Amino acid sequence: MQNMTDILVLQNAKYEGLSGLGKLLEEDGFRTKIVFAKKEKIPTGDYSATIILGAPESANDDLDYLKDEMTLIRNLVEKEIPVLGICLGSQLIAKAFGAKVYKGKTKEIGIYHDIEFDNQLKSGIFSGINSPATVFHWHGDTFDLPQNALRLAHSKDYQNQAFQKGSAVGVQFHLEVTEDIIRLWLEKSKNELSQIPYIDPEEIIREIPEYIQEIQNNMKTFYRNFKAEYNL
Repeated sequence: MQNMTDILVLQNAKYEGLSGLGKLLEEDGFRTKIVFAKKEKIPTGDYSATIILGAPESANDDLDYLKDEMTLIRNLVEKEIPVLGICLGSQLIAKAFGAKVYKGKTKEIGIYHDIEFDNQLKSGIFSGINSPATVFHWHGDTFDLPQNALRLAHSKDYQNQAFQKGSAVGVQFHLEVTEDIIRLWLEKSKNELSQIPYIDPEEIIREIPEYIQEIQNNMKTFYRNFKAEYNL
C-alpha cells in the first residue's frame, strides 16, 4: 500500500529528471517513486500525484510506453488525482484528451522572457509570477487544447504553453532546470544544436547566471500554487 505522500514520477529520458523540482518535493517530505518508462512497467497503486517528464520523443511516436502513459493520464484525471506534465508530459496530456500535437513554427531552446499568463481569475496555478515570465524552453512541438481545457499560458510563437484539464496541468516550458542541467543538455545536444542557425549555445550559457535564480523562484511559486490547487 502506497503512502499518500508518495508521488509517481515517469521519467522519459535519461537526462531529464526532476532536477530542481526533486529538491522541493524532498524538502516537503514527499517520497518519489521514479520509473524509467521506456524500460520499466508503470506501477499500479495509489499515489497522491503523478509527474510526467520530458524527452526528445514526440507524443505522436508510435511507442507503447507513451500510449500507456496517455491511458494512465486519462485514468488519473477520471479519479481527480493530480497530474503534472512537463514538456513531452504536457503534449501527452493534450493528446490523451484528443488534441492534436504537431511541429511548432520554430524550435524554442534557451532562456526566454515571453510567457504570458491567461485565465488567472479562474486558476491560481501561475499566481504571483510576473507576466511575461522568464522560463527555460527546449521544444519543437506544440499542441491544440483538449476540449474543455483552460489555457494558462501562451507566447508569441506558441499559442498554448500551459493548460489545465481537470486534475491535469500541462506545462510546455521547463521551470525545474538548474544551471548544471542546462549545461548538460547543451553538451549532450551539441550536434543537434549546430544544425539550428538561430540557437546559440554560448549565448545561453552566458545568460544562465543572470536568470537562473528567477527561473528557480518561478518554479517555487508554481510548485506552491500546484500544491495548494490540489491540496497536496
